[in-house]
Amino acid sequence: MSIVVIDNQMVHYEVFGRGRPVLFLHGWLGSWRYWFPTMEVVAERFRTYSFDFWGFGDSRRKRTRESIQAYSEQVIRFLDALGIDQVMLVGHSMGGMVALKTAINHPERIRRVVTVGAPIDGDSLSWLLKLTDRPFLADVFAHTPFLRRFLFRFFLGQTNDPAVHEVIDDSVKSSADTLRYAVSSMWRTDLRPELPRLRVPALVIHGGRDDIVNPNQTELFANVPMASIFTMPRSRHFPFLDEAPTFNEALLHFLESDPVAPPQATPRIAREVRSLPGH
Repeated sequence: MSIVVIDNQMVHYEVFGRGRPVLFLHGWLGSWRYWFPTMEVVAERFRTYSFDFWGFGDSRRKRTRESIQAYSEQVIRFLDALGIDQVMLVGHSMGGMVALKTAINHPERIRRVVTVGAPIDGDSLSWLLKLTDRPFLADVFAHTPFLRRFLFRFFLGQTNDPAVHEVIDDSVKSSADTLRYAVSSMWRTDLRPELPRLRVPALVIHGGRDDIVNPNQTELFANVPMASIFTMPRSRHFPFLDEAPTFNEALLHFLESDPVAPPQATPRIAREVRSLPGH
């Protein structure tokens, strides 16, 4: 376990591999752990990082209220603390929303951005998540580990992978305030008006069977020149676990594309990603 202090608060992070930096951001109820299988693959060609957002996993919250904006600032502060000038961002769900907002607001720091199952319009969230915006239900959910374990197991699907037990254990570490504030911020964030300001290449990945964030979020990028869309029809909310080989191939293809390619090269990238074997 590695620790970095940001704003007098400890942030837990992990790092693997060597090469150009890639930072993975987890989603609501998660931690860095569920990115580990993907990071192992990507670390063969890149230096991969992932940290726990404040209030999640092993990053404790002392005075930072959870929000998409606060987590975007945490990304930049993390890069500053580790002396990383530019990075490629990969974010899932809430982390995808954070990744996209950071890329829009800090294009000088983000070379490329990948969103996975991300809510661009917060209203696309499942009613199940929206329920935790209510203090009473958030408190019940936070103090009933069985419910959280059941919900995360539902998200992840049935698997006998022992590593999944560690992911589920991390899911019960967040407080009621963390769960409620994070969902509230997601629900009330709408990045649609900001999409025209996107200036870095983006890959938008979504599972066609996602029942947590509506797959129609990919349609919002139809007129965004910098964005490529890759839909995985058989996947739910965790395509990097549901169809890991296909996901990893698409991700590596995008990350390894010419980092200084001119904007007009983006449509070519989109066609290549969509033409991956089996799709």
